Amino acid sequence: MRKILVCSLVLCVLASSCFAAEINLAKALDTGEAVRQTIIPIVDGQALKVDWYKAPYVANPNRPEDQLINIYVPENVQEKAPILFVINNGGWFMDDYAATVGDRDGIAIRDGENFQTDIDVGSDLSQGRRQFSAMALKRGFIVVSYGARGRNNGVIGHSPATATDTKAAIRYLRANKAFLKHADTDKIFANGTSGGGAMTSLIAASGNSPDFFEYLYEIGAAGISKTDDGKFVSDPEIGDNIFAGLAYCPITDLGNADAAYEFTYNSTRAKLFEAGELDYSDAGATKEAIMYKSGALRARYMDYVNSLNLNRKDGTKLTADNLEGEIIKLMKAEIEETIKELGVEKMREDIASSKWHGNNWLVLNDDGSYEYDFEAHKYFVAMNTKLKIAPAFSNSGLYEPQQQNEDNLFGTREQPYSPFEFLSWNYDTVKNTVGKDDTGLDWDEYMKTDAGKFLAKQIKMTSPFDYLTKDTNVDTAPNFYVRWGMKDRDSSFALETVFYHELLNCKSIKNLNFEFAWLFPHSGNYDAKEAFEWVDSILK
Repeated sequence: MRKILVCSLVLCVLASSCFAAEINLAKALDTGEAVRQTIIPIVDGQALKVDWYKAPYVANPNRPEDQLINIYVPENVQEKAPILFVINNGGWFMDDYAATVGDRDGIAIRDGENFQTDIDVGSDLSQGRRQFSAMALKRGFIVVSYGARGRNNGVIGHSPATATDTKAAIRYLRANKAFLKHADTDKIFANGTSGGGAMTSLIAASGNSPDFFEYLYEIGAAGISKTDDGKFVSDPEIGDNIFAGLAYCPITDLGNADAAYEFTYNSTRAKLFEAGELDYSDAGATKEAIMYKSGALRARYMDYVNSLNLNRKDGTKLTADNLEGEIIKLMKAEIEETIKELGVEKMREDIASSKWHGNNWLVLNDDGSYEYDFEAHKYFVAMNTKLKIAPAFSNSGLYEPQQQNEDNLFGTREQPYSPFEFLSWNYDTVKNTVGKDDTGLDWDEYMKTDAGKFLAKQIKMTSPFDYLTKDTNVDTAPNFYVRWGMKDRDSSFALETVFYHELLNCKSIKNLNFEFAWLFPHSGNYDAKEAFEWVDSILK
């Protein structure tokens, strides 16, 4: 078995109770010395001394310039400090450490009730993330961020590379918990948006899953060893499970995301085409071709939803026939909450400030009553941000020029990409060893082969869904906080509603806070005050 080396610690205790000495964090994996410096961010107008440690978090990195971790310890650190674990991923691309972190000397971080407050800060955290980090530091939390491989790193970034690196960074914290005297590694809160929201959801759902052990061992992650008979095992004291996930607009369930998109927007596409408001001729795609693909994918999603065996809140089965009704219930719940919190005048202003606000999708009456039209709502969303092409997430071999997609997240080390659902596979036209055109096998036939089973595992390891309700050999986080904007067209309301039901049906989850967020586009961390009230409530 591979040995994990233990480091020594020199600790100088100050009145502020902060770490004030060099902590040899990296030595626990024998990967070199941790680098420490002091930074002084501005939080609510007050200077806050923060000790910043950075080090490699794996013993055998294949992108050592990116597989690095940052640990920020404020001078007001709690004695048993929760950890805010910041996942900076976007679109499943790599988290370039240099671009993500930058130079933090003299940074200024502010928090407050308004997430749009001008924040004078550079480096890795977007406006919302900066506020999250500031609020965490102000509470005496430890804040952690990291770099990781992703799908723009070529074949080494194929699934499950990004998830593996994320889990390895969490394991690194646990391997060093004896030396992070103030850190409570049982109280890790992961937070991310978009691809980071998907990663947050996956990590929260799949804690300590053996699916990842081989890949963790390959990069030298803490707590993973290989037995003489070739099995990979995890040290029970050094896991990658977390306490809570705060996920914003998670781009998840990629294997079914194309189908979910068309379940949601098939009728909207038809109306937009009829009105002359939708055109994909720049990709060489006709209305007829798009609507054919959309219809085929929609039908596939109906079969998929019916196969899930999920219960609704009232105990009855979730089906393709009642899924739209469940979406509407969640939308109405958010509208009613927003009427109470903001009032109808502010909501009318929000709608009117949109790029396109017609179609009367939401009529707000002065007495607080309202009329909501889901079909008109989808049209409103599509008129504010053009719908993705069909299929939306897997289309590399279908259009010229190529559209935005996630195909290069998948494939073997010999394949630059792989289609990852039936339609994109069956209609792929690029000569590169994948697709029906190159293998002679349609999707269902291919998925029965060893190569197809490998692809299926890659797809599984990008989504929380199977880990939530099918895979019992995991330590799922007991707490989930999920937000998806009511003006977000980057994935679909259907997929997010199914995700809600997956969470609802997971017996390991004790505290679920899920909402469609009032009129937000594809974005995150816009409700930091509300989110941290939730964090505080589950820490009591």
